[in-house]
Amino acid sequence: MKAQTDSVYTGDKPPTAKDRTKKTNQEWEEKVTFGGNFQAYFGNPTFIYISPSIGYLLQKNLNVGIGFIYNYTKVDYGAYGKYSQSIYGGHSYARYNITPSFFVQGQYDKLLQPDLYNFYNPKKKIWIDYVLAGVGYSQPLGELLVLNTALMYNFTHSPKYSIYPSPLIFQIGVVGRLR
Repeated sequence: MKAQTDSVYTGDKPPTAKDRTKKTNQEWEEKVTFGGNFQAYFGNPTFIYISPSIGYLLQKNLNVGIGFIYNYTKVDYGAYGKYSQSIYGGHSYARYNITPSFFVQGQYDKLLQPDLYNFYNPKKKIWIDYVLAGVGYSQPLGELLVLNTALMYNFTHSPKYSIYPSPLIFQIGVVGRLR
């Protein structure tokens, strides 16, 4: 029925190239997500964990992304000395929303961390891979921001090298959108 409508009589204007470009740019911006995790404890021990990320909604319920991880720990053992370490690397994730509130997530981390069992060179660092998967809950904090809590399982847990004390990891973070 619309094919028979003449824009001269209805006042409709056909979209211009500028209108189409603007719409395309807005669609892309609506699919970008950002967020991450942050934890800090000051005292003895001091612990700082920062993990910003950026993602993209491939489909309505599927968000994939990459990010950076930095972890700093410092402990004062008194007469036995002080110890500090920095761990950093990258991570990637895929999060699928089953419902608006519940999701499943897979995550891959690659971290450069101290080799605690190298007694000849205690400053040596090695790359360790972490493969995590779990379930989570999203709580809206407004139109463009959600609080995510997740229980993840570390499938590559190694008591010798893992920075996580347990194979079960509890994560809390925020995810936002530009539009």
